[in-house]
Order: sequence, then C-alpha cells, then structure tokens
Amino acid sequence: MHFLSWLAMFAFALSGFAGQGSPVAKGFADGVGRYVKMRQALEGSVQGQKPTNEAGQIDDRQDQLTGVIVNGRRDAHQGEIFTKEVSEQFRKIIVKAFREPGGQAMRKTIQEREPVKPLVLKVNQVYPDDHPRTTMPPTLLNRLPVLPKELVYCISDHALVLLDTKTNLIVDFILNIIP
Repeated sequence: MHFLSWLAMFAFALSGFAGQGSPVAKGFADGVGRYVKMRQALEGSVQGQKPTNEAGQIDDRQDQLTGVIVNGRRDAHQGEIFTKEVSEQFRKIIVKAFREPGGQAMRKTIQEREPVKPLVLKVNQVYPDDHPRTTMPPTLLNRLPVLPKELVYCISDHALVLLDTKTNLIVDFILNIIP
C-alpha cells in the first residue's frame, strides 16, 4: 500500500519535471519504481529482525540486505535511472536554481563541509560512512521529483547521488551536475 501512495505522490511531483506525462518524467519514475519494487522483494527474502538495541545485530541484517541487493543488481550501471535524458532535465533544473535568487545560499550550504578527497562513485557500491556527503538544500530539493522513503538525494563533490536509505548503496549518480 505504501508503494502505491508513493507512486501517486511521485506522479504529482513529476508534473513540473519536464511536463506531466513526458517520456523523461515517466522514464525516471519507472526506474525509481523498478528499484523500489526490487528492493522490497529482496528485503522480504532477508530474515526479519527481532526488536533489538544491539548494534551488531542491526549491522548484520543491514549487511545481509546490502549483499542481497548488490547480488540482485550485479549488472547495474550508471545511467539506468539517471538516463541521459533524465540527467539533462536534472541539470536544467539545478543550473536554473543556482542562477536564481537564493542560489548563493544554496552554494554556501553545500560548501560548508570541509574539503575532502573526491570519491570515485560506482553504482552498487556502499557509500562510505566516513566520507562526507551533503544533503540537498531544501530550495533545490523542492524542485526535484519526490523520492520514496527507500531513496534519498545527496551531493558528493559536484555529483548528485541517489542513495538507498537503509543500505547506503549508490543506486545511480550524475557527475559534475552541481555548479
């Protein structure tokens, strides 16, 4: 039921994303939907966890889920969700947002973190816990399609990354999109 509610919200949110019902919006929605559906099916195959405060048990289940998803997506590659057309649309939205009033504030928010060595991003790789990432400035986040609870946007260097919220897996990314 949650998935259907998200799908309805997602369709509404995409209305400003390249025109309602456009092939670009549909392609992005389809890619996200396929990932979420696959993840939910695979999550059901991992033994349920009894309520616990033991970090080790929680980490073990997360590692199991991560392994199952990685195996289920072993042929995954960059551009499956952020296709060329979707990436171009995201780029237009992001560049426009940075040119408008408030763009400097967004840039400041993104640059507040300490400079770090760039991370080589790979689809289906766990985003390192010790590598900083910037959450999306609300002004920018409000312009992008709404994601289901299983996914989140983040910024790593100048890349837009689509992360799995439970496993920290890099689902897809767009390089050099943040000006």
